[in-house]
Amino acid sequence: MNSDEPTMHFISGSDKIKITNIYSYNERSDMMKNLLSKVFSKKAKIQIEFCQNNLDRFLNEQTIADYGKFLENPRIQYKEYECLSECKLCKKTPYAKVNGQIMSGEDSQDLLNKLYDELK
Repeated sequence: MNSDEPTMHFISGSDKIKITNIYSYNERSDMMKNLLSKVFSKKAKIQIEFCQNNLDRFLNEQTIADYGKFLENPRIQYKEYECLSECKLCKKTPYAKVNGQIMSGEDSQDLLNKLYDELK
């Protein structure tokens, strides 16, 4: 018998025969981890910080609505600051800090597309 395979025991009950699998402690532990990870799998929340000056510079009515819809996602936690001290970048392109890392786009829609990619 292969030691990696669970052993089977026949247990006689009232008028039925029950077959039970006997697993090692490690096998049971791995099975429980797999089950729990499937049941309770959660993707991490994404922290996004925006510079209000940058938003004012690059967003228009349409992109404001698109960003509003994006920010409704429960996995997103965001804050708007008056300034994030990235003045040179702020003047050139729309940007945000995502989990502490700067992410920029060619335009506000490109940045939004990149932010959506972070959710995947």
